Amino acid sequence: MTDPAGLMRNKNFAKFWFGETVSLFGVRVTALALPLTAVLVLDAGPEELGLLWFVTYLPYLVVAMPLGVLVDRRPKRPLMIAANLIRGVLIGLVPVLAVLDLLTLTALFVITFGVGVCTVLFDVCWQSYVPVIVAPEHLMAANGRVTASWSAAESAGPGLGGLLVQVLTAPFALIVNSVSYLVSVVSLWSIRVPEHVPNATGRHVGREIMDGLTFVVRQPYLRVIVLSGGLYNFFYVFLEALFVVYAVRVLEFDAGLIGLVMSLGAIGGVLGAGVASTLVKHLPFGVVYVVADLVGVCGPLLIAAASGSKVVTAVVVTVGFFIMRAGSAISNTASISLRQTVTPPELMGRMNAGMRTLMWSPQTLGALAGGFIGGFAGLRAGLWIAGIGTVLSVLPLLLSRIPHIRELPAAARPADNAQIQQEFV
Repeated sequence: MTDPAGLMRNKNFAKFWFGETVSLFGVRVTALALPLTAVLVLDAGPEELGLLWFVTYLPYLVVAMPLGVLVDRRPKRPLMIAANLIRGVLIGLVPVLAVLDLLTLTALFVITFGVGVCTVLFDVCWQSYVPVIVAPEHLMAANGRVTASWSAAESAGPGLGGLLVQVLTAPFALIVNSVSYLVSVVSLWSIRVPEHVPNATGRHVGREIMDGLTFVVRQPYLRVIVLSGGLYNFFYVFLEALFVVYAVRVLEFDAGLIGLVMSLGAIGGVLGAGVASTLVKHLPFGVVYVVADLVGVCGPLLIAAASGSKVVTAVVVTVGFFIMRAGSAISNTASISLRQTVTPPELMGRMNAGMRTLMWSPQTLGALAGGFIGGFAGLRAGLWIAGIGTVLSVLPLLLSRIPHIRELPAAARPADNAQIQQEFV
């Protein structure tokens, strides 16, 4: 889709997009530098790394729904500025504490949880803020630009992070993310667009939350998506909690090689997102959904099975991440399309918040399970358990009516790439 001239002249969106692009690259650097800080500086084992991932995802369990209600009731720009300012300060504390020889795993856990809360707040805010600063006819182009930034950061960020860790050491690589958040704060601060704040009088927070969750649990397709997605997320984070320490201590990968493997693997997600809408439009909907899921869950099995020389192992692990990302991108296209089809407009926001809470909350337990099982049974055994678990996550889809859906109703168009990628930004 071409970019409308009006969007190109929209200085407010340009400011937001620039700041968000910079911070997205910073986030991807931190995604690698933070666990490497735990492993290389604090000598964390699989149990401690599992706890680190646990506190990373815990905010999605405990604060996502309340923050969603808050965002609906308050101006979004000040909330985003506060979220990024706090994230920048918290991430900046890590190298400061390292210099003062005060950095501990406990401090890292506390900082990670605080950053996670702010991340949930910002993620809920920005998707609602873009329509405030962009005209309706330019929304698709605006979302496409943010999507392009996310895809580039997902692909290049780990490689950049690995390089920075090698040059600066893990704690000091985090300075890049701290600065990136401050750049975003300055960009957001310079935007001057009035926001309409809905009247919250008479609205009950608990009732609004329960309406969204109840709809998700009672709707047959959404219930299956939640069960399958929750299982997948549990075992994916199970794998994620083990991979860095496994790559360092068993495969003997250095930080640069880890970053390269993850960057090349992330290209699968970019390519998968590029063909997802076409597949959903031209092939039976349910078949595309299930086959993509089946292809994607083969990735963790390849990662667990990788062996041989360092070059061969790196190639096999990269292929594992590549097909896992590609399959996930396509299956998420189908998932979001179906969610949009069966949800009334007046419940769309709360449905998305409920899905995020129910599908992402298992990640907290998956991180703990991965760390402790990896420490007890061994890192490679833990990866095999994660791989088998991701395969099992497809069963709810196979046993449901979803594989038999040939096409979505004509009035409900499949989500295109910009909408899909927003789920991961």
